[in-house]
Amino acid sequence: MPTIKDIARIAGVSHGTVSNVLNGRGNVSVKKIKLVEETAKKLGYQLNLQAKILKEGAAKTISVILPNITSEQYANLYDGLFNNLNALGYELVLYLTHDSKELEQQFIQKIAIKRDWAVIVVSCLDDASSYYQAIKIAKEKIIFVYRKPAKAKQFITLDYEKAGQDIANEMMKHQYNCIGLFSNADHLHHSHAFKKGLEDFFSQHQYLIDIHHIESMPSESTYSLAYNFFSKQQKIFDAIITMDIERAHYVRNANFFGSLERCPPIYTLANNTFSYESNFYQYHMNYGMLSQQIINLIENKAISQIENKGFSLLPDFLFHQIHKSSQKLNFLILPSPSTEAVRKLLPHFKKVSGIDVNLMVKPFDEIYHLLDNIEQHKEIDIIRIDMAGLSWFASTALKPLSELNMDLNALFAPYLPKIIDRFSYIDDIAYAIPFDPSIQMLFYRKDLFNNPLIKRAYFEKYRQHLEVPTDFVQFDQIANFFNQQQNHESPVEFGSCVTIGNAEIIASEFLLRYYAQGGQLVNQNQLSLNQSIALSTLTQFKSFIQTGQKIEATWWQESVDQFEHGRLAMLIVYMNLFTYVNHKNILPLVGYAKVPGNTTLFGGGSLGMSKYSRKNKAVKSFFDWLYSKEISEQVALLGGAMAQNTIFENQQIINSYPWLPLAKQHYVNGIRENHLGENTAIDLRYIENVIGHYLLKWIKEEYSATQVIDKINQELEQKKTLIIAKNH
Repeated sequence: MPTIKDIARIAGVSHGTVSNVLNGRGNVSVKKIKLVEETAKKLGYQLNLQAKILKEGAAKTISVILPNITSEQYANLYDGLFNNLNALGYELVLYLTHDSKELEQQFIQKIAIKRDWAVIVVSCLDDASSYYQAIKIAKEKIIFVYRKPAKAKQFITLDYEKAGQDIANEMMKHQYNCIGLFSNADHLHHSHAFKKGLEDFFSQHQYLIDIHHIESMPSESTYSLAYNFFSKQQKIFDAIITMDIERAHYVRNANFFGSLERCPPIYTLANNTFSYESNFYQYHMNYGMLSQQIINLIENKAISQIENKGFSLLPDFLFHQIHKSSQKLNFLILPSPSTEAVRKLLPHFKKVSGIDVNLMVKPFDEIYHLLDNIEQHKEIDIIRIDMAGLSWFASTALKPLSELNMDLNALFAPYLPKIIDRFSYIDDIAYAIPFDPSIQMLFYRKDLFNNPLIKRAYFEKYRQHLEVPTDFVQFDQIANFFNQQQNHESPVEFGSCVTIGNAEIIASEFLLRYYAQGGQLVNQNQLSLNQSIALSTLTQFKSFIQTGQKIEATWWQESVDQFEHGRLAMLIVYMNLFTYVNHKNILPLVGYAKVPGNTTLFGGGSLGMSKYSRKNKAVKSFFDWLYSKEISEQVALLGGAMAQNTIFENQQIINSYPWLPLAKQHYVNGIRENHLGENTAIDLRYIENVIGHYLLKWIKEEYSATQVIDKINQELEQKKTLIIAKNH
């Protein structure tokens, strides 16, 4: 077997240089890195990771011990851990015990040799001492989940006692007196807490109930035990409660094959994503979100109690509260991923309400034309309006939500107030409901930014470390570095791109940089660009345009395609336009961050009711349906964007769109100047068109930077009576 000494001798470098290259550290030139890597490859050298760990101490590996990954609570837990810890640079090693104490003891001995950073375990042992005696890491880094063995130092679980109480409350509401309970073994912490919640609630309310409890031990066949609920000796149950969806399926199967009686309603704990199951009443637990709290423990961050999501509202709310109607609603909307998601779900709304919804999908320009002449289009009932045009059209095209008795605070609490303010209210009147709010974000190829050879090449060229840019000076420099015309060894064609086929898009590219330098459109109640800031922005922008890929397209989709196909190192785009990439192979390579300069533009829009529509009840029913937690989640799962806090608590959604939590934090930095002052609306779309129109001429070198700023300001001044309206 070749050794480091062999590589050093053949490559003609020192032993230390080879060690630094192979271990990804040290101040080694690009030339020597390539030489060492090529030599190691030719000799077939493989780094002894075990020896490296023993030499350097604890590795950033984490062992995860679970009974199985077929149960959804464990599958969701591992899925959340893998996605989040992997993004933080940890490597996970999974062990499955199948609830065998002997197997778990064997795994403990294997883990003891590795010297992990942390151990996460759902244990079947009675005592935690085996872990502390064998694994020599801090006791706080051995985290027991769901099940709490004796002497466990660090333990975390969900609120199973509250789940038991809530389900007991449902039993009382329906006046059920004879119930079955199918749970894990009672000595397990979470199972005991669940049963305690049930029994204590009944006892506190002095409610007489007969509970037939079947608990399954690890050594028993859970499926076979389900048949015991339907033996001849048993009473007919009013309802059966199960601790997980697997047991619920077992009970339904046992009834189908082993009973002549109709299956009673089954109340079951389930993950926090709604899925339709006949005769199942799902109580949603945040299995996936528990992983984030575990990660906080590992990273020494504060943790908080995770609230249970509780029962789905779909069976009761949608099937019993929506007034059945034969009306038809016309919904004016842009083509987008959110539009297609809503289209897929409309049959459900028809089924539960009797109301047909006709999607009038129109391009951006045509929607604005229709809004300008809304009095001639009284057939329109619901309008998706871009936030840039909300202040301009609110009072002329939309009906105040007060006429629908919509309570936005109740609907979105605890959602960020700024979203409601910017996407709903004009002069303290709520005209619209946030639908698909979006902000610009920076997406980048983290595999390139973490590549030691690329990082060293960048350092040699600029004497700076390659890091995710936090301002546009850094962004433009990195974009230049990855341009193959400037750097023939770049693994991608361009560092980034700029879309120049549409005036509004180029205005957006400019304004992002302009705001980052402290610029504003509204200056002392006047509309104009700040001369010095705009000139500085154009100078910076021109340098980027010369090295970035120029895309002659009328929308951002082509930019996203270029990034997805591996031609760009970085991309700044509205996050809702990036959602379709979640199914692509590139997603594991994608990093995400705030935009350079930390001042991002708002995008997306809201839903309002046309002031000429008379279908208040039908529109209210549609809004109640669309903004229910369950339907909002379905829209997000289908690739749409929805302004509901519930999507940030759904691990399946977060796994598909991992940038959402960062975007939520970044909303506070959003900007889009769509009003001049109190009771004064501006036609922001027209303004952005003016800016983009002259910028395109500047790109074609028809005007100098100074001339283009003057032209923009002159036109804004000349047209101010058309683009500014008091009490519009």
